[in-house]
Amino acid sequence: MKNVSNTKVCTSKGTRLVALTILMLLASSCATTVPQQQLAKPSPYSDNVFEISAVADRAYKASRWIEAAQHYSKLSELVPQDAYVWFRLGNTYVQQGAYQQAIVAYENSISRNAEQPKPWFNLSTAYLLKAQAAMQKSWSQMRADDPAKQLIATKLQMLNALMHSRIEDSIQETNY
Repeated sequence: MKNVSNTKVCTSKGTRLVALTILMLLASSCATTVPQQQLAKPSPYSDNVFEISAVADRAYKASRWIEAAQHYSKLSELVPQDAYVWFRLGNTYVQQGAYQQAIVAYENSISRNAEQPKPWFNLSTAYLLKAQAAMQKSWSQMRADDPAKQLIATKLQMLNALMHSRIEDSIQETNY
């Protein structure tokens, strides 16, 4: 070792090698002293956005709605500004009858890209489906002799016609 400005500097390769070996041993012994319980458990999801997206899209196309929702939900955490992810998540919730969750997802999609018409349309549809489900619940809870039961039945028929009519028929009727 030679003294340069009151600082000792290692000059031999052997001394550097010994110092590096000691540092490596210290580092490896520290890594093995962590109890097993404290080690991070691997995530059930990969953080590869493209991989998750491909899996979600395959599940969506195969109508595996619960699986698709799980993957789109993970994507919404990884890329929260992606309007398409929120839109697809909303669609999976509608397919499961989870209309309130669908509404939240569509609103998230719209807040990220309000120019797209499909999230707006699907949002309105989710509100109608939620209203229809609430009316059906109300109808089923009413007494048979309740005069409102017929009113609700009529509104349910109207909602059903609205929800299940063909777009082509609506266009011809309104002359658009």
